[in-house]
Parts: sequence; C-alpha cells; structure tokens
Amino acid sequence: MNDNSAMDDSLISSVVLVNGDVSPVSEKNHDEKPPTSAAKPARTESSSSIDEKKEYKSVSKLRGNHIVILALRRMLKGPAPTLDHIIRFLSSGSGHDKFWMVTQYFTKIVVWLFAKRGQKSASERVRTLSNLVADYRIMIRLTGLVPMAQYVRYAEQFPAPSQLLQWLDRIMNLSLCVYYPLEHIYWLGAHQVLPFSDKVVDFSGYWSCRFWAAWVGLQFAHLGEEYRLIKGRKQKIYTQDKMDAAKMQEELDSVDAAMKSWKIQLLINACYFPLTLHWSIRGSTFPDVAVGAFGTVAALAQTYNVWKETA
Repeated sequence: MNDNSAMDDSLISSVVLVNGDVSPVSEKNHDEKPPTSAAKPARTESSSSIDEKKEYKSVSKLRGNHIVILALRRMLKGPAPTLDHIIRFLSSGSGHDKFWMVTQYFTKIVVWLFAKRGQKSASERVRTLSNLVADYRIMIRLTGLVPMAQYVRYAEQFPAPSQLLQWLDRIMNLSLCVYYPLEHIYWLGAHQVLPFSDKVVDFSGYWSCRFWAAWVGLQFAHLGEEYRLIKGRKQKIYTQDKMDAAKMQEELDSVDAAMKSWKIQLLINACYFPLTLHWSIRGSTFPDVAVGAFGTVAALAQTYNVWKETA
C-alpha cells in the first residue's frame, strides 16, 4: 500500500512538471485577484476543470504503461503453460500436420475471397502458398506406411469389442495399405523423382483417392457400430445392480466422453466424404472454395483432438 501511494504521488508530481506548473492548483487560485465580473469566474472554473482532466488523463496513462510493463515482466519471467502447450502440439507429428492442414484449406477460402474482390495478384500468391503446403503434406506422408504397419499389428493384438468392428478395421487398414503406395507413386512421378509415365501418375493419383474414399465410406459403418456399443454401455450402467453413486458417475462420464469423441469423428468423416468423392471423379465440378470450407472444418476438428492429447 505504501509503495503504491508513493508511486501515485511521484506520478502526479511528474504530470505537474510536464505541464510546466510547479504550484498546486489550489494555491494558484488563492493568489489570483477576485474576478470583477460574473463571466470571469466561469472561465476560471472551466480552466481549472480542464487542467484537472488533463492531469487525470496523464496519470491514468502513466499507470497504464506501468501495468503493461509489469505484465510483460511477469510474462517473460514467469511460467508460460500455453506456450509450452503450443510447442508440444507443434512438436508432435499429428500437431505439425494439422497446423499445415488448417493452412492448406483455409487459404483456399482466402483465394476465393481475393478473387471475388478482383484482387487477382493477391489471390494467385495465396493459391501458390496453398499448393505448396498441399504438396508438402503429401511429401511427409511418404513414411505413412511405417505407422500404418504398427497400427495393423496393434489391431490384431488387441481386437475390437465386436466382430463387426474387427472386420471393418481389417478392411479399412487394407484400403490404406493400398492408398499409401499409390499416393507415393503419384507424388514421386509428378515431381519426376522416379521415371513414371504421365498415365501411371494420373492412374495412381485417382485410385489413391478412391481407396481413401472407400475408407471414408467404411468409417461411417464403423461409427454406426461404435454408436450402438456406446448406447449399450450406457444402458448397462443404469441396469447394473450393486453400483455405488460415485462409480456410476465415473462410468457415465466415461460414456459421455466417448460420445463426444464419436460426434467429432462423425463431423470429420462427414467433411472428408465430399472431398474424397471430388478427388476420385475425373472432371469433378466441385468448387475449390467448398473444398476449402469442408477441409477447414475437418482440420479444426482434428486440431482440437490433438490439442487435447498434447495437454
């Protein structure tokens, strides 16, 4: 409290010196001659009020600057949990990809906005960025078969809770095991890293997307079976005997979390569905801005999942 009072006094003194006035306002008014007309006191009163307002604004500004300095000092010296979280997010393989995924698809919307306003040059520059990011994301998937092989082993070692889910997992894994090599052939051939003909590059590009579209279609069936199992879990909790309130609440919270995750996965898959169909059909007229819109929603939903995982 004493430090704050001293600071306030020094700030007020500084303001008075800045204004070129070393005498208190009350003393100045006392030494002045009494006014000779009714108009003069009004002018003197108005001038005093203006001076006080100026002093108040100056003191407030100095206080605001002091608060900013203290906030910056605390930010630089103290812990930064949000910054740490961002670094963990970007350092993970999924978080790194999702950052660039948001960039890739959102820039397509920006391209459309610039083109609509007639800013052709800006539109083309942003389009170049979007294409570079898309190409980069395909490149970093050249190692995609390695984690895919690990996931296939995991799916066999730890079976799904139902036979239908287990078989769906196997078929979906098979579709991705075909998708990855075809995409690799497309990218390596398109960049002339390997001497593939244009026909092979074109064929592998379309068919890689078709196997991805098959995975997305099967994912709807997978989500339907998951929904049935989640509802069954919830019904079992309510009908189970000899369960205390705390245990029941814990189980219900687990079911609610599973349902929330299920809804997010459904949103992501619903956004991917039109995109994979678009890329699988020759001569598709699906607008690029729609690709950006659906892709951005899917990217943000996946970013949310990875952000929670890296908390």
